[in-house]
Amino acid sequence: MQRLIILLILAVLLLANNAYSRKSINIHDSATVSCQLKAKHLLDEALGFMQKYYYRKNYVQWDTLIATAKAQLAASNSCEDSYDIITWCFRQLKETHSFLMLPEKASAYINDTATIKQKQLLSDFVGEIRGELIEDDIAYITVPWVSTTDSIMCMQVADSLQNLIARLDANPVNNWIIDLRKNTGGNCWPMLAGIGPLLGNGVCGYFVSANEKIPIRYSDGIAFQGKNIRCKTSNMGYKTKSDKKSIIILTGRKTVSSGEIIALAFKGKEQVYFYGEPTAGYTTANATYTLSDNSMLVLTVCMEADRTGKICEGKIMPDEIVNADTAANSHDPARSAAVMWLMSQSIKKP
Repeated sequence: MQRLIILLILAVLLLANNAYSRKSINIHDSATVSCQLKAKHLLDEALGFMQKYYYRKNYVQWDTLIATAKAQLAASNSCEDSYDIITWCFRQLKETHSFLMLPEKASAYINDTATIKQKQLLSDFVGEIRGELIEDDIAYITVPWVSTTDSIMCMQVADSLQNLIARLDANPVNNWIIDLRKNTGGNCWPMLAGIGPLLGNGVCGYFVSANEKIPIRYSDGIAFQGKNIRCKTSNMGYKTKSDKKSIIILTGRKTVSSGEIIALAFKGKEQVYFYGEPTAGYTTANATYTLSDNSMLVLTVCMEADRTGKICEGKIMPDEIVNADTAANSHDPARSAAVMWLMSQSIKKP
């Protein structure tokens, strides 16, 4: 009798263990299916935005691209391969300016305080802003890269640039050097709003697509895309004491994307000259689209034109090519050449 009871207990335990195993397998299978569905949805979202908004969409064999991308995901062992497959799609398009921003970085870019675990510092998202008077009538200023769309941070950047210009212009300055050589891009609007006193009010460029031509404009502390305000200073905006200015823009291989938009904003303006090296050549404009997992598709949607309406394709070439001196502890040849030219122009003036 005792042996029979033991056998019955063992049978019950075995049945319970089998039931638990089946339940575990079902849970695992369910999680896998859910993950695969999310990955498929993410890829479908990205491809949908690309088909609708990509600026060269009419030249893409979408049926082939989509079928191949989906086949890759179906054969994948990882749900996260959808990220790599989206990047693969851009490679097939030979598109070097578009990319996918992963959820954590995207949350930081938009300053999503609900998901960010630690406080964001302005210095984490903005390059160096620096300025100085080189001579009594020559001012030097850097325009930084900006890797955020947070409105408060963007206003702080614009204010910082305008306040620096105002301090340098305490005694009227007629000659300016604007250094874009470390401007690797990001959000162009706080850059435009900040450098606005040197741009002057009015249209300073265009976003150009097959269907429209949208002006880029600065006016009294506000940067506009068409009629839409994209960034503004906390006040009415500074106006330089002198209306007539000679400006030299310093460019280089690290002048990229939005840095190139700032360069183009000065292209065609009277008394503006470009010194240094050709820019990186990312002279197209991107828009951002948030996907279902909070990643962000950064997609090239149009071309760019300068204030005269001339479309720029590829690198912006300087008027005076001055190669960077890579020797240790060397001087800055492009900046030195700009200073010498501005000084020579001042001497010529009566």
